[in-house]
Amino acid sequence: MIEYVHRGEIVRESDLPADLTLLEYLRNERRNTSVKEGCASGDCGACTVALGLLGAEGVHYHSVNACICPAAELHGRELVTAADLATGTQLHPIQQAFVTQHASQCGFCTPGFVISAFVLLENVTDPSQEQIAQAIAGNLCRCTGYGPIIAAVHTAAATYTRDARSADLLSEIAPSDCRFGLSLPTSLQALAETIDQTPSFTLVAGGTDLMLEVTQNLKPKPQLIGLSRIAELSGIREEEGRVTLGAGVTYTQLLQWATQRLSPLANLLWHIGSDQIRNRGTLGGNLGSASPIGDLAPVLIALGAEIRLWSPAAERTMLVRDFFTGYRQTVLKDREIIRSVSFRLPQRDDIFTVDKVSKRREDDISTLCQAVLAKFENDHLVSLSIGLGGMAATPIQAESLCQELLNRHVAELSFDRLAPLVRAHLKPMDDLRASAEYRLHCCAALLVQTLNFREGVNVS
Repeated sequence: MIEYVHRGEIVRESDLPADLTLLEYLRNERRNTSVKEGCASGDCGACTVALGLLGAEGVHYHSVNACICPAAELHGRELVTAADLATGTQLHPIQQAFVTQHASQCGFCTPGFVISAFVLLENVTDPSQEQIAQAIAGNLCRCTGYGPIIAAVHTAAATYTRDARSADLLSEIAPSDCRFGLSLPTSLQALAETIDQTPSFTLVAGGTDLMLEVTQNLKPKPQLIGLSRIAELSGIREEEGRVTLGAGVTYTQLLQWATQRLSPLANLLWHIGSDQIRNRGTLGGNLGSASPIGDLAPVLIALGAEIRLWSPAAERTMLVRDFFTGYRQTVLKDREIIRSVSFRLPQRDDIFTVDKVSKRREDDISTLCQAVLAKFENDHLVSLSIGLGGMAATPIQAESLCQELLNRHVAELSFDRLAPLVRAHLKPMDDLRASAEYRLHCCAALLVQTLNFREGVNVS
């Protein structure tokens, strides 16, 4: 059985299929048609809902795409949809602002925008223009235009009072390790027991990639084991200049940390997905999916990061660069998961840059992702590590190119000199996103920019 809070009551459900999406559950089972289906892939935001999690300071809300979130992930959460905000005939302040600012035409996307705005104003007092734009970046406007929508959020923010919601009710719901099709163990020990008791299963973290197999490829997932509640996979720890990231750390959590500690990574994270995706997507899921365009892998490869793997029988550690064995393939064995990733933080005299080339700024996959960690002494390049995504069937470390460039004087690192070397050492793929020639040009240009306009990385 799962239990969650909705409209001031605890709702109990049993026998929910593991691969039933929250969108399907709300529309078909709960008849809540304010939640719309647009793309069923987490791109357009028409299905956006808010989930509330009880913490030390009350209920914290975050936005998710209901179309790629398993319905059973509702357990222990409060659900808020656009249909829940009004009180009787009185519109919620955000909804009223959408009316007065003419921020809706067909209305299909409006419920998703309203929820994204609700989450923003529940978490941020007096948000800036940039914060508003970022909050709605995962919502596609099909007809109104973003100007009136941003104006509506500004209007609502001026007098917004946070809602006092369901902390008491959430405290009555006990964590549960196992429930029908989707099991949600809360510890590694519970995970080991669940694995032993489940003959055939699929592991799921945030589901932002895996659930596309359900919604786009129509592949059933009758038994899922979720990793989102396992305590040992969460958290970020720093010790003696080295940081350890739990595999369950979400992009949002990583962004909050990196904003203070590793700004080039933070700048990249702003351009991975949207708030809805970052709130669910995890470090471990990104690496475990083994996508050649997964944006975190090039960063970790450039940093020389180590990955720690766990199974009920043992643990092992290796370099991230050795984790990928082929297209969508890794060294992971049966019953094995990613536990954490660790790396040494760049020092003040290091150069660390991350660049992503894509067709749009938000919510887009990479044509090329390039991370560079370098060090100069007396204008000579004495250390260099390059991680690349989108160039081959797996994320790669450009080892031979790095060796070629070591000990060169900065005067030798012009585009005219670097471009032929990049071409000689790298053989990128040629596909619909970009030609191999374009990728080579971008790689060389970005590398020249890093090595010639260098500044120490921002680490506090």
